[in-house]
Amino acid sequence: GGALGYYGLFVSTSSQTNPVANTANLVALDNLPVRSSGISCSAGTLTFTYAGKYLMNSELAVTISTGTNPTVSVWLVQNGSIIANSAQDFQILGGANTVQMTTCSWIISAAANDTFSVYWSTSNTNVSLTYQGALTTPTRPASPSAIITFQQIMYTQLGPTGPTGST
Repeated sequence: GGALGYYGLFVSTSSQTNPVANTANLVALDNLPVRSSGISCSAGTLTFTYAGKYLMNSELAVTISTGTNPTVSVWLVQNGSIIANSAQDFQILGGANTVQMTTCSWIISAAANDTFSVYWSTSNTNVSLTYQGALTTPTRPASPSAIITFQQIMYTQLGPTGPTGST
């Protein structure tokens, strides 16, 4: 029973800097997914094997080393072109060395072999996406600098598989 759908969970296990103010920064991701079916990754560009509608979520661990309260923009690119009205802006609050998680969600339409990427930008070169290794007291796992997930929306998924009806 159930339905078969495509999905992906991709992370970045490295910190990512903002070397030049007001420049588009690709959210780099590890090439090997945590979990994936029908979606692959190369350096932050995600390629869809199958067409469909997908719910996409991005979580970025943003920090500033010095300064206060800069605004950060996050947006989505499909096949090398910016998706209209996909930008989401937020302000880092709390001052230097505060890590703030940003969450952005989009519903996307993908054709087979479409590519998607997430970009970010800020005017402050002291802002970065921060990776944190495993910690102790209590023992806990590492925290990625970026997490990108995709989940195919149900009405575009395959229907029942295997035997159906009464036997």
